[in-house]
Amino acid sequence: MDLSLLRKIPLLSRLDDNELGRLSQLMRHQKYAPNEPIIWVGEAGDELFLILHGTVQVSCPDETGKEVILAKLAPGAFFGDIALLDAGPRTASCRAIDSAECLVLRRDDFFEFLRKDPGAAIDVLQTIGRRHRETLDKLRGVSNTTVEIEKKATPWDRFADFIANATASKPFVIFHMLWFTTWILANFYMVWKGRDPFDAPPFAWLSFILAIEALFLTMFLLISSNRAGEKDRIRDDSEYQVNLKAQYEIMQLHAKIDRLTAAVAGKAGSPSQN
Repeated sequence: MDLSLLRKIPLLSRLDDNELGRLSQLMRHQKYAPNEPIIWVGEAGDELFLILHGTVQVSCPDETGKEVILAKLAPGAFFGDIALLDAGPRTASCRAIDSAECLVLRRDDFFEFLRKDPGAAIDVLQTIGRRHRETLDKLRGVSNTTVEIEKKATPWDRFADFIANATASKPFVIFHMLWFTTWILANFYMVWKGRDPFDAPPFAWLSFILAIEALFLTMFLLISSNRAGEKDRIRDDSEYQVNLKAQYEIMQLHAKIDRLTAAVAGKAGSPSQN
């Protein structure tokens, strides 16, 4: 078989041609009829699949149980590589769209291969370590949620935020204090001078203007408050997903490294036991 197909699998990317050749001999051919399921989400997994012919659809149910298509894999693609190491539950379902042929590598055969070839096990460990670093780098590079939300804000949203921020500022309060004081004193001065004030006490026009201003400010404040609540909700969801993903990835990588280290140690200790 073409060893370059195996080299595309990240877990096996550091193996040399001799190691890949021996590993390919452990793989068996498996054919699937159109629409035949290959793996189901949630079931225990212990096999890696490399597509030789046909197309495989990857899907996963959403929160309502509706099937969501994640990808369509062409020949040369692979899936199930994580199950080779931890035999954990499948994270998605895979189904053959048309007649498909795959090379299948079982977990037990892969571990036996690693026991017989500690050099290959070390290469796999290095690959896992590199992927661990890449995962951490991606987590460090996660975009700021607030910045992303602001990029999608409409002019109306930005205007509402501007008004809300302005009304909570010190200049806004000082301006209104000066305005009210000047208005009231000016009208009292005109009454004292015997002139007709433009807004005689109890200052009906001032009360009307303040009522209109309060109405519009309340609407802008509510709009801005709703946006702030939405930002907090999105930020909390994002942080939870990132933390959950990080915890899951780290736990999985630690488990894989422990298993491979035990396999290498078992192989290294076997001569002395004999």
